[in-house]
Amino acid sequence: MRLFRLSILAALAAVSVSSTTVEAQRRDRERMRWDTGPSRFTLVGDLLVAQPKGEFATELGTEGFGANIAGLFRLDREGLFSIRGDIGGMQYGSETFYAPYLPITGRVSLDVETTNNSYWGSLGPQITVPAGPIQPYVNAAIGFVALVTTTSVRGSDSEYEYASTNNSDDVTSAWIFGGGLYVPLGRRSDWKLHAGGRYFYSGEATYLTEGDIQDNPDGSITLFPRTSKTHQVTWQVGVAYTFPRSMRRR
Repeated sequence: MRLFRLSILAALAAVSVSSTTVEAQRRDRERMRWDTGPSRFTLVGDLLVAQPKGEFATELGTEGFGANIAGLFRLDREGLFSIRGDIGGMQYGSETFYAPYLPITGRVSLDVETTNNSYWGSLGPQITVPAGPIQPYVNAAIGFVALVTTTSVRGSDSEYEYASTNNSDDVTSAWIFGGGLYVPLGRRSDWKLHAGGRYFYSGEATYLTEGDIQDNPDGSITLFPRTSKTHQVTWQVGVAYTFPRSMRRR
C-alpha cells in the first residue's frame, strides 16, 4: 500500500514538472518575436548624364545619356564601410539613314542605324555616414571602360533587327572617384533617394564618333578612328533599396 502511494506521488510530481516545463516553453515562444531589419545588401539604380572631359570632350563635342546599377555589401553592421560594384553604359552619338530594301524600288525601306556607346564596370570601397536625414558618402574604384560602335539594320516600321556589325571597339582601364548622398524615405524605410557624381580617370582608347564612317560608292566603308584619353564625369540620380532580412528578437 505504501509503495502504491509513493508511485502516485511520483507520477503527480512528474506531471507537475512536465506542465511547468511546457508552460515555460510556451512563455519563451510568446516572448520570441520575428522582426525585420536591413540586410547587408543594397541595390542602387540611376539615370545619368555623362560629360566628357579634356581630349575626350574635344573629340566628342557632346554629352551622353545612360544608366548605372550599383550593388553594395556592408562590411559592418552600421554600414560605414562597404564594398561597391558598378555596371553601366551610355550612348554618346548616333546616326540613321534610310536605304531601299530592293534596288528596283524604294517602297520598302530599311533603317541603317549606327550607335556610339560606352560601357563600364568597376569595384572598390565606399565610406558612408549611415545615420541622419541626409547620408553622404565617398568612394573609389578600379574598373574598365569599353567604347563600341555598332551598325544595325531593321525595317522602318519594325523593331526587328535583321543584322548588325561591330564597326569599332576598344577597352581601357580607369580609376574612378565619386561621392554623393542618400535621403531615406521615412524613418525605417528600405528605400532612399540617391544623387551623386563619379569622375572616370580613364586611359587611352580608339573609338568612332558621328560622321567617322564614310560610305563609298562601291559599297565599302572607310573608317576615321580617333584616339585619346577618355576622361568623363557622370551625374547620377536614382533610388537605393536595401534588402530586408528577418530576425528573431526577445
